[in-house]
Amino acid sequence: MTRLLALTWKELLQLKRDPLNLKMIVIIPVMQLLVFGYAINYDVKHLTTVVMDESRSFESRELVAKMDATDYFDIIGRVDSFDQMQQAIDSAHAAVGLVIDRDFGKNRHRGAPAEALLVVNASDSTTSTQAMSIASGIANGISMQVLGQRASWRADSLPIDVRVRPWYNPELKTSNFIVPGLIVVVLTFTLITFTASSIVKERELGTLEQLQVTPITRTQLVVGKILPFVLIGYIQLTLLTLTMDWLFDVHIAGSAAALYVFTGLYIAAVLGLGILLSTIAQTQTQATQLSMMILLPFVFLSGFIFPIGGMPDIFRWITWLVPANYAVQIVRGIVMRGATVAQLWQPILLLGVYTVAIVGLAVMRFKKTAA
Repeated sequence: MTRLLALTWKELLQLKRDPLNLKMIVIIPVMQLLVFGYAINYDVKHLTTVVMDESRSFESRELVAKMDATDYFDIIGRVDSFDQMQQAIDSAHAAVGLVIDRDFGKNRHRGAPAEALLVVNASDSTTSTQAMSIASGIANGISMQVLGQRASWRADSLPIDVRVRPWYNPELKTSNFIVPGLIVVVLTFTLITFTASSIVKERELGTLEQLQVTPITRTQLVVGKILPFVLIGYIQLTLLTLTMDWLFDVHIAGSAAALYVFTGLYIAAVLGLGILLSTIAQTQTQATQLSMMILLPFVFLSGFIFPIGGMPDIFRWITWLVPANYAVQIVRGIVMRGATVAQLWQPILLLGVYTVAIVGLAVMRFKKTAA
């Protein structure tokens, strides 16, 4: 135990000698959380819209007014031809074009279908899908109102009343979903890279050769390398959770103690993976490149952005090998739903197995040599 503490203290002193690393450890995670937390936003609002109103009737103006009254469509102008509308969308001046048929008002009065065309720039599939859904909802609302008037419906409510209650994120804010998962991604970015690079740097400088003459075992050496970065990981976790609470107004619904315990388990897994990469890389450049290669699957196959259920079967199987998948489930469960340990037992168990396996593999591969 004394040897382990001495090695841990030596690692902390070595980190202290590099002020730039200390600043990066503190500043970079917060910057990443701020940038990605604000930049990643699925809330489709203020879509620039041009209108080609061939009807110029009360009914067509009603449709445009209802769309403009929402936060989703911003009417920025009107065009006189389809070519002008196409030019506005092609030049990215507008994202949506609304074409109202010449007989829109007449058809509304005589009971025939009143036609309008919504053209959406679908190069961004998420935006276009939501825009079409919102526009359809507005049109359906007007249709229900017209049909009710024709049928002389006098009741205060519709024949079928399906009430929707979104739990855990009632305002459907993207930040409530993205930021908890982003904590896992940011910890992965910083800890894997720092761990792999720092150990390779020691090998290049010959520091590891000095440990050859010591009685420290490989297990003690690996654990001694991990412990200082576990402390750093907890410092980063604290900064990230405070930023999440203060700036994004996302609060921990469950146990903060459970969040720290099981995020610590993930930190150990990431550090073990970093040490494993350091046994493969021969230079700091190689260590950085290997880290980047690992980070992409951690981002895209963890369920952080894309739902795992929508992936092809082969990628769903691969997600079982990505510990960030389990960590995202745990962090989101505790932060958003207030889930208990009993409710999260499966991802906790799988993350624990992964941590033990990856740290054990790192111990097996790590050698107290400069080569």
